[in-house]
This record gives sequence, C-alpha cells and structure tokens, in this order.
Amino acid sequence: MTRAEQQQQAEIETLIGSKYQVLCRIGGGGMAQVLLARHRLHGGLFAIKILSDHLAQDPSIVARFKQEATTAASLSGHPNIVTIFDIGEGNGLHYLVMQFVCGEDLASFIRREGKLPPPAAAGIIAQTAEALSWAESKRVVHRDLKPANIHLDTSGRIKILDFGISKITDIADGLTRPGESLGTPFYMSPEQIRGEGCDVRSDLYSLGVVFFELLSGRRPFESESATAIQIAHLSTPPPLLLDIDPTLPPMCEQIIQKLLRKDRKERYQTAQELLDDLYANGASSGPTILRPVIDPGLQEQIDRSAAAHKETTTVCAPAPVPAANASSATNFDSLANVATASGVASKKAVRGLAPVPSSQAAEAPATDEAPSATQAGAPKSRVVPFALATAAVLLLAIIGLLFAFRSKPQAVAVNKPLDPVLETAHGRMLLVPAGNFIFGDKSADSPQPQQTLHLPAYYLDETEVSNAEYLRFSQATGHAFENAAYASAHPDEPVIDVSEADAEAYAAWAGKRLPTEEEWEKAARGTDGRPFPWGATPWTQDVPDHLQPVSSFPERRSPYGAYNMAGNAWEWTASHFPVGERELADMRQALKTGDFSKVWHVIKGGSFSPNGSAGFRVYLRRGFPEDQHSPVIGFRCVKDAGGS
Repeated sequence: MTRAEQQQQAEIETLIGSKYQVLCRIGGGGMAQVLLARHRLHGGLFAIKILSDHLAQDPSIVARFKQEATTAASLSGHPNIVTIFDIGEGNGLHYLVMQFVCGEDLASFIRREGKLPPPAAAGIIAQTAEALSWAESKRVVHRDLKPANIHLDTSGRIKILDFGISKITDIADGLTRPGESLGTPFYMSPEQIRGEGCDVRSDLYSLGVVFFELLSGRRPFESESATAIQIAHLSTPPPLLLDIDPTLPPMCEQIIQKLLRKDRKERYQTAQELLDDLYANGASSGPTILRPVIDPGLQEQIDRSAAAHKETTTVCAPAPVPAANASSATNFDSLANVATASGVASKKAVRGLAPVPSSQAAEAPATDEAPSATQAGAPKSRVVPFALATAAVLLLAIIGLLFAFRSKPQAVAVNKPLDPVLETAHGRMLLVPAGNFIFGDKSADSPQPQQTLHLPAYYLDETEVSNAEYLRFSQATGHAFENAAYASAHPDEPVIDVSEADAEAYAAWAGKRLPTEEEWEKAARGTDGRPFPWGATPWTQDVPDHLQPVSSFPERRSPYGAYNMAGNAWEWTASHFPVGERELADMRQALKTGDFSKVWHVIKGGSFSPNGSAGFRVYLRRGFPEDQHSPVIGFRCVKDAGGS
C-alpha cells in the first residue's frame, strides 16, 4: 500500500470508524482502492470503495464516481449483482459501502485452472445474463464486462462487480466525451470501439468473448497491440470454437457466433433471448460446481476479526459442492392465490385473504401423492447437463472436489465438530448435517421424480425472518420497506410483502444467503422422505387462515427443529423456476399487468390462507416473479457450515 493510500485509509477510519472497523485493503486500481470493513454492531463484512485522492480533485471524475454509485445502487438486490448499501462523502473523500464478495474473480480463476467444462461455462454465462437482464430492465448498460469484473463466491454463485463506467441508456449525462470508448479492448463491442451509443447488445457481445474464453482458454482476438485488437473486433470474423476444440457441443459454437456478430442487429436483442437459448439446451443459472481459492492472509484477517466479535464459524470457508437443482418445471397449483395478493392487495388483507375462485386454484389431494401437473407443455428444466452425458457431470464433481482440496493456497479447514446450534446476531440457526436425503415426489407420473441427493452441512434459520428483524435491517441500511407500519405492529410475525431481491439484500446484510430448493426441502423433511415436516399425517383440522408468530406450533417443527416450514408464509428460495407461456399468461391475469420479471424463483412451504393445507407437502413448489411481492410470501436464510 502506498503512503497516499495509507493516509487515505486513516482518514476513512476517522470518517466512518464509529460504524465500521476497517480491516485491510483488498483491491483497487488507479481510480479507487477497496477496503474490507466489519460493521461494529452486527459484525457483517462490507467492502468500502474510496475514490483516489488525486482523482477526487477533478469534478468530472467525482461526478462519474457518484454516477457509478447511484447506478449500481439502482441494481441492488439481484443475486448476481453486488449490492450497494451506502454512498457518502466527507473530508474530501468520496466512498461507497457495498457487499463484500468472499471469492475470486474469473480472470484469476481461469489463469490458474484453464478452460472450463461446458456445463460450468454455460452456468457462468447464464448467471451473468440473468444479471444483464435485470440491468436491462433498469435501462443500465455495464460497458466493461470482463472476467475481472465477474466474481465467483464460495457458494459457486456469480456476482457482477463494477458498474463504474455504466450509463443509463439513451440518457445523455455529459460525462463521456464524443468518440470516447470506455472498456477493455479484448472484450469491447464494435460499436463501443467506434464511440457509438451502447445498449445491452454491447454487453452481450462482451459476454460472447467471455464465453469463448471460458470454453477455449483464449480470447477470440489477441495481440500485444490494442489497436490491432480493436481492428479485429471491427472487421475480422471470430475464429470457430470447434476448430480450436472439436469436442465441444455445437450449440456452444452457435450461441457464441450469434453473440459475436459485428452488426448488433444480428445478435441476441435482449439478455432474455440468450437465456432462452441457454435454458433450452439445459444450462443452469443456479450456483456452479466451481469454487474459488481464498487468499490465506485475507482469511486469517477475517477469522481474527470474527473472533473479536465472538463468531463461531469461518466466514469464508470454501463451500462444498451443492447438489443439482431439481429437474421439475411443474407448477403444481395455480399461482393466482399468491399473485392476487401481490402488490394489488391492501395491507389489511394480510389477516384474511379473499378465497380464490375454483377456476384459479386447484385443491391438492389429501394423500401423500403430489397433485398431477396442471400446466401442459411444461418448460424444459434448467438443470439438465449442458449437452453432455452423465459421465461429464460426474467428471465435474471430481473436478469440484479437486478445486476444494488442491494444494494451492486456500482457506484453513475447520476440523472441530459442528455445533448443532449457531447463535448469531440475527437469530438462532440450526445445523442440517451433511448427507443424503430424499428429494422430490414418489408419484410414478410426476415430472419431479423422487431421487436421493447429497448435500454438504449448512445452518438454517430456526424461524422465518420476523418483522422485527427485517425492520432492524431496513433501519440499519435505509432499505425501503413499504410494510413497515404493519411490521411494527406485529413484530413476531414473519415478514411478508418482500420481493426476492429484498430477501437477498437482507441475507447479504446478515452474512447469510437464501437456501436453494434442495436445501430448503432437506431442512423441512429430514432424511426419511416424510411428506410433511412433522411426519406423514396431513394437517387438515384447525389450520389457521392468517399469519402466526414465527415460533408458533412447536409440535410441528421439522426434524432439525425449524418452525413453520409448512404454513405461515411461503418462502423464497435462490432456485430459479422455469417459466412458460402458460405461467406468464396466468400471472398477467392475476396481476392485471404484464409488467413483471420473467425471472421467477421457486417458493416453498405453503401458507396459512383460505387454501388451508393445500401447499404443505414439502416436495411441492410454485414459482413467482422475483420483482413482485405478496402478503403470503416471506423467507428464511441459510449459512454454509463447512462440512462435507
């Protein structure tokens, strides 16, 4: 660290030291440095980005830095985009407080590991495209998409960093001079090189270069001359991927060639179009099998700081390989009863939702069998191996284990037995031990067939996140919470009327994450394949029709002790729900608008509502748009435990 950076760090500690403890420098460049800090009250880790002193004297650069902050903050909440929590200035310093991603950027990862297997590469591209789709809906363009700005966290999830040179589409900000091309030459689109206006199609071109590099181990155009690279982007056809590696799936070639068209009108026109192609060929946007290598010095710094806050687990221990997402795309029941309450229902309706017409909601049978699919032509699953045979998937599992246990630098392993209960500043968490469990439905004709899966150990919130706890988050971060008045009056009930993005933001603040569908289901049913958290007997009498305190009905806890995993509120998961035209049409009818995201997440657990116990079977699932909220949807969180 230079003397100027040391002085700047001392000044930022003076400015924000009452709230954050600055731990160390973790990155940065000529424009800014990035510090790791821990919140003094609740112990959460944050990254603090500070504009360099010599640039802070230039009003135009300060304006650009502030634009970065406000633009990035407008994208906060998406699981694949780093969340911005605060923006500030003082004593000549300009800074922003953002989510700390414990992991490794892809540039470092592929330098060490080389090219990736197609399923892993396609998963990274799908997650990145999900982020671009979200940014596109906000009319934001990244303009500098490259492996160095794509980070892999310890759960295998991709996080997009540095919207620092992004700009609102079609809005003249006066910050980029005519003809000025921002970005990195290796990944720049032709129109960007020409200094023309950019839109999402420019980011998709850059993503095509990244996809090419992930699969081949090299970029399509390489030279020591930046000018030669730019000329190639403008006029030279990209090399054929199959000429480099004939064993790659032909569909990869087709997708990449379309992404790298010189004329943007010939590329994918939206990120969703790319996603449709990826999902049609079996790509998954869930966490990948890949795991980053954590710098031992950084890990030691984190552990030392955590010990001071009486933390009992290693924050950044590399997470073991998760199980694949379920292959079902079935919407077992109509979404109308959830959607009708979303946004358009008054807050007073929380305690007594109007019954759903029979034409909109199907009653689940009282047996242990899952209802038959009510939607014809269910979309293909996103988790089928990407154009590879099962053997390739097994190979990936082996590769994932090698990543975790290779001799190169990594976080120190935790050898002591895992505690059955983890006390945190945000509530008790229960250990779900590593091992096999039964996932899915045993019905012979079910599109979500029963199977045995293996999951590593993790901790699960004992209860749903309560109104009181979510209010703490809202007050600490300034995160908008429209239902605050109701929440204040009912602190012990589960928080509801929050979107998936809101839930992700809370989880990041609390140092946790949303569970995958598989993690949620194992925590709810244990290892014996029971259909309900409490056993095999349906709950059909005296079922509440409105929300209850999060610690209600202790006799109906899950095998691991979690409350209300069937009933109270549906719960968001991190897993994506495949959406077809039938689902979209139903949602448009229920919401009376088509203005909702096409990215849906799985919700689990049923709710206390006029539908009674219809959704209580733990293997049942629904999907809901990630940008919508409902007075029957809440959430709980999980945290990696480090067991295998």
